[in-house]
Amino acid sequence: MFVQPSPPPPAVAAFLLAALGVWAGDKLLPRSSRPDAWTREIVLHLPATPAWARLAPQFGQILNFLTGDLWQIKAREAQIALGFAGKWEQPWRPQAVVLFSGGLDSLAGAIDQLEADKKLLLVSHHDYGQLAGLQQTLAGALAGHYGPERLQHLGLRVQFPEAPELTLRSRSLLFLALGLTAAAAFGPDTPLLIPENGWVSLNPPLTLNRLGAYTTRTTHPYFLEQLTRLWRAAGITHPLINPYRQQTKGELLESCRNRDLLYKLARLSSSCARPVASRWRRQAGGECGYCYPCLVRRAALHCLGWDRGEDYLLDVLAAPETLRHRVRGRDLRALLLALKTWEEAPRDIEGRIHWGEPGPGFTQRYGETRQLLASGFREIGQFFQDKGTNPLKAYLGRDM
Repeated sequence: MFVQPSPPPPAVAAFLLAALGVWAGDKLLPRSSRPDAWTREIVLHLPATPAWARLAPQFGQILNFLTGDLWQIKAREAQIALGFAGKWEQPWRPQAVVLFSGGLDSLAGAIDQLEADKKLLLVSHHDYGQLAGLQQTLAGALAGHYGPERLQHLGLRVQFPEAPELTLRSRSLLFLALGLTAAAAFGPDTPLLIPENGWVSLNPPLTLNRLGAYTTRTTHPYFLEQLTRLWRAAGITHPLINPYRQQTKGELLESCRNRDLLYKLARLSSSCARPVASRWRRQAGGECGYCYPCLVRRAALHCLGWDRGEDYLLDVLAAPETLRHRVRGRDLRALLLALKTWEEAPRDIEGRIHWGEPGPGFTQRYGETRQLLASGFREIGQFFQDKGTNPLKAYLGRDM
């Protein structure tokens, strides 16, 4: 982490330390040991600045929403010294920090900012080598196209190799803390951008057994809103921005400012929730093709005519038996059921959404969210209508 031009202020360092502690608790305490195989009661002891110590209850509530656990933060006031020693060696300074996961959204988001003549620091987090290589390849391709004087890539690894828990619900908190700490070197107003389409951010629960944090809330609007409020209370003023919070993934891709470059690099990106599934099946690496992010990705790429089933380890549209498979068909069945529910009883889907706190602007937020739901389901429905097999269309009750 950079200490030049400026070291991170105590409030930022304390937040990073807190995020590391949460990540440790999340990874090292298995959900399977709990009576419901999910909800853990976690007491986390943290050294903190006086400001963060006062905010411990508020921080715990945010964590409850993010991970679906019951967190109790016990803070003790202490000096925070994390030993950063990095130096910014470039003659230019970034105008924004972009979280760069290696997925399609972060790729398109970086391209949009670079096309707007911004100078960027791309911050990545990885926990296995394959993802690190992918992030480096994409960042290198962007640097080759726009020039090394326009962007710099900072790839960071934070992982416990022997950790028993695989759900990773707090990963976004760690990612945000790493990005914030990097941004802090360049002044308190350096924005932190999270390029994520609004559909995935909202992540509407597809079925009734996916309510709560079983459906991930990594960039949920309510989570980001509450986190920003927490930062302001701690004296952290960096803007936290998702430029695509009202767009579906297809709309995000269609609006990209350099579609030719996006098309060229899209196949190098990864959106898969099971990126190591190929190891289990003893196949070459690649997108699994049957997880929920892969299905949403395919529907989005279809909007541009870019979808190719052969780009995935399993083309669910060419393998109708997937629908009946206990594991590989789980997300496909849930997505089809949600689509059918939306078309027949949209209020049932709306009833599963966390709409945030009532107050000024709620009516506008409701309208925007409902429009996002309609656009997302229309995008997904068009994909299955155009490319779905007869069994899939029959499941939806469509004409074949």
